[in-house]
Amino acid sequence: MPKTGLPALLRPEDSIVVLIDHQPYQFANLHSHEPTMITNNVIGLAKGAKVFDVPTI
Repeated sequence: MPKTGLPALLRPEDSIVVLIDHQPYQFANLHSHEPTMITNNVIGLAKGAKVFDVPTI
């Protein structure tokens, strides 16, 4: 039976965040986003995961 409503929401106990190894050379050929924006988004994601006690790899 599929979950709906509040039970269907993601919970920290049922979640994990996996971050790739972000290196500056990976951003060299990236033209769709600014490198600083990507860096700031990754940092924000990691900090949000820490606040909600989501396991992060």
